[in-house]
Amino acid sequence: MVDRVGRGRIGGELKRMRKRPLKLCVRIPNFQTDTVAWRRGIHAAIEKVRGSVRYDESDKLEVEICLYLQNPKLTILDVDNRVKDVFDALQGFMCDKGAGGSKCIIPNDNQIFRLIVEKRLPPKSNLAALSKIVIRRYDHDTRTIASPRDSRKARSNDSLAFSQ
Repeated sequence: MVDRVGRGRIGGELKRMRKRPLKLCVRIPNFQTDTVAWRRGIHAAIEKVRGSVRYDESDKLEVEICLYLQNPKLTILDVDNRVKDVFDALQGFMCDKGAGGSKCIIPNDNQIFRLIVEKRLPPKSNLAALSKIVIRRYDHDTRTIASPRDSRKARSNDSLAFSQ
């Protein structure tokens, strides 16, 4: 049983329940032209350090990505395509959607409500520096947080059930 301030009752005594950790800050491999290898590298780097951090389908998240790219990749590569690769790796999609899957880190990328992406040259002091991703709880807009977002799949299933 849980009281109003988030404390659980165990054997008649109140015990403070801790929030689930939702923040990850991970160094990920820099871009590789072999996207399957890059996705696997991203996934492996996150799995290696994530410990007890688990994301549910109801979690609202924000993601910050900093990609270190060498010239000419810095000016040639599109950010949106790199983000798709990162999001696929987070969902466990190594090849095409659903193919070559690994255990998902984020159940669905529609849980990401805020995204910050930057591509830049690596620092002069460390040209081999790894890129970085930060995943954390999204809590900037209380209206978004208050109303859970249905996935497209859930909405289509509801409409099918309603029409039958």
